[in-house]
Amino acid sequence: MPTCVNKTVVAALVLLAVYIYLASHASRVFDILIYDESKLMPPDIEPKKVESIIGAGDRGKAVPVVIWGPHIEEKARNLTRLYPNAITAWTILDAAMKIYRERIDAAVDNATMRFREAALLISNSTRDMCNKLESLERVYVETKEAARRLILATYGVAASGRAFDNKTKKFLEAYARYAAIYDVDTAVRRAADEAYGNVSMYLTNVTWKTWASERAVENVTYAILGSKLNSTALEIAQVVATVGVRQYVYLLVLNKTPPILRPYLPQLVCGGDVERAVSMFREELIRNLTAHFPPPTIYTIEAAAKLVCQGRYALAIVETNQTPSVPRELGVPVSSALLLKSFTNVVTEDVSKIDRATAASLFVVLLYVMGTLLTPALIVSAVGLTYLAVLGFFYQIHGIQKIYYITVYMAAPVVFAIGVDYMLLMASRYAEERALGKEKDEAIASVRRYANRAIAASAAVVATSLGSFALSRMPFMQTIGIGYLITTAFVVATVFLIFPALLYLLGDRIFWPKKTVSHVGRSRIMEKAVVAALRRPFLVVALAAFATALSALYLATSLKITTNPVVAMPETEYKRALEIATTYFPNVTAISTTYIAMKDPPPPGLLQEVEKLPHYVNYTVEKRGEWYIVSIKLSVEDTSDALLEIYHRLDELRQRYGPYLIGGSASWKNVIFSEIYVRFWSFQVYVVVVAAFMVLALLLRSFIIPLRLIATVLMSIAWSLAAEVALFQDLMAQPTYWLVPIILFSFLMAVGTDYDIFIVTRIREELEQGYDEREAIRRAVVTTGPIITGAAIILATAFSTLALSQILLLKQVGFTIALAALIDAFVVRPFVVPALMVLAGRYNWLWIGGYSVAYHRVEP
Repeated sequence: MPTCVNKTVVAALVLLAVYIYLASHASRVFDILIYDESKLMPPDIEPKKVESIIGAGDRGKAVPVVIWGPHIEEKARNLTRLYPNAITAWTILDAAMKIYRERIDAAVDNATMRFREAALLISNSTRDMCNKLESLERVYVETKEAARRLILATYGVAASGRAFDNKTKKFLEAYARYAAIYDVDTAVRRAADEAYGNVSMYLTNVTWKTWASERAVENVTYAILGSKLNSTALEIAQVVATVGVRQYVYLLVLNKTPPILRPYLPQLVCGGDVERAVSMFREELIRNLTAHFPPPTIYTIEAAAKLVCQGRYALAIVETNQTPSVPRELGVPVSSALLLKSFTNVVTEDVSKIDRATAASLFVVLLYVMGTLLTPALIVSAVGLTYLAVLGFFYQIHGIQKIYYITVYMAAPVVFAIGVDYMLLMASRYAEERALGKEKDEAIASVRRYANRAIAASAAVVATSLGSFALSRMPFMQTIGIGYLITTAFVVATVFLIFPALLYLLGDRIFWPKKTVSHVGRSRIMEKAVVAALRRPFLVVALAAFATALSALYLATSLKITTNPVVAMPETEYKRALEIATTYFPNVTAISTTYIAMKDPPPPGLLQEVEKLPHYVNYTVEKRGEWYIVSIKLSVEDTSDALLEIYHRLDELRQRYGPYLIGGSASWKNVIFSEIYVRFWSFQVYVVVVAAFMVLALLLRSFIIPLRLIATVLMSIAWSLAAEVALFQDLMAQPTYWLVPIILFSFLMAVGTDYDIFIVTRIREELEQGYDEREAIRRAVVTTGPIITGAAIILATAFSTLALSQILLLKQVGFTIALAALIDAFVVRPFVVPALMVLAGRYNWLWIGGYSVAYHRVEP
């Protein structure tokens, strides 16, 4: 075995041992990831300065807890038992009911006391009167009965002619004597005086015609009592006897009684039941008061009504120094910490799921592309081990280099996509060289000579594009760029050391169970495409330019960017709680704070402008050291898009009321957006393009090809991003997350150059072998057709597995990059690239001092 082979194998074994060691620590990387960007920020930025002024000593804060579902009142009351200081609509209602009852009871007690005094006066003042009237009534009744008996003993006996005792017998005998002499009335009177004594005077107004009437009884009664009572007393006696003592007294004092007491006179006159009357008065008063002044409800108390919505949602405010631990059956706190924690759990779960799906999908695709079993197994195993080694390496360096979660999450697609592509290129080239009759060592040498050129160019562009994030001022973006540089380095090490060692050791057995792999016959569609493009290059370029312009116009008029990561988060209960709080309780839910720090007392005009801010809830002013701090509470989460407008409003106010510092949520939002999104499109994108141009120009020894390559990548970006907007934004009503265009540009500029580089390097080979321009292009595209197709499917598969994620950002990234890879491989490379190459002609190879490729323009 040649010395170079031994060195390659030894180096591969050493690298393999290092990979295995690092892979054993891969699972620990998820314990050290940073999910909060604010923890990876430089100390000299504005919000950091404000944080240093405010200090770390936090006091108790109000944490909203959202309650929904059935029995919200019961849940709210159980929550207040768990947190007695919690404020809910029902705690406010209970406090209001207590005040209401106290006021009602005070009014009722006061009125009842006065009523009792008046009632006692009436009862006592009518008691003696009633006693006298009862005696008068008794005398009258007894006298009337005596009068009735006298009439019956005289006129009644005379009329019936029968006696029923000795006196009536004596009367009847006397009446018989006088009746023969006098008229009936005179006979009766004379006989009465003779039989009963001097009683005829009582019968003066009684006649034979009227003796049986009630009027006759009244006349006799008046005659009997006339000697004892005056006429007034006699009339009173008659009335009392007729209507009753209590009724008479009631009528007598009714008009003299205050109206409020009149309904209770029947219970009060003649020393009646005062307490019963008081009880009746109290009950009636309570009914009247509650009718005119109804008791409060959660909907009539403004403060309580703000904490309940539609009877389906309720909000509780818990004062605590930390996020309350609320049982899920009672409510869900609106907390960025809990939202982030749930997001972390989803990320950890998704990474494992997506990694397995990616490996399995790529293995299936490689089976189709290669038509063998061992090659896909070796490639997937090598790439999988490389990925685990990358994670293990991240864990090893986390003490000196913090790892942002996006770095790990996006490492898998990068490793699998470019790693599999590169090894597929080498395996295919090895199979091609063997099919041409070259010996194993010679074939491997050709692979390393030609494939390494393309892989080196591609890897350099990948490292330049993805590593450009390290140019950011934000450490969390720097960790992404550094992480991708590390990832690319591991992939390159695997491709340049481990895979060649496998070729040296296994040779053609790498294609087991086949002896070798041939791609002949698999490129007929590709050949038809390139022939069509070469025949009508102007038409192809014009159509591509038109589609690109149309896509750019559509993006300019339709693209809606959101900077809120909550939109990209999965639908967890914490996200739902946040959405409920900000949708139904915007004037209550103070879930983010923006600060103004100034050395002079804040002017009244500034505070008035603060009250006009969108989503304003309240503000407080306090002095800390030499600084005055205005704490502005807002009803939007710390990551809301609205915070950008709030920051810009406050920034504009500095012209009138400044100078001051802006800190807190709005300031962090502005820093992240400006330093990433704005800085990328205003600076970093040009660095990427220029660096990619320089790298490609040096490696491909051409000024024109890098420009054409970048242009075609931009075409793929425009088309795929337009498709993403149409699908997610127009059809699914989900805005495009702001990192999607950034990641799309960076990744496609990185991995989208692979196919072009493979084609260009092959065209160079064909030209150097003497083929003319058109034939060289045709042969290069047709020969690399299977590998380009397979690589595109592999890249699309690697990123399409991100659709399994619950995170919108990764779904959009996965869809966009997968689609761009397929467009690039099936439209751009077989049609647009040949058309542009043939139109550029020999200027494709324009380089320093002339042309980098010498070839003959001879028709085949």
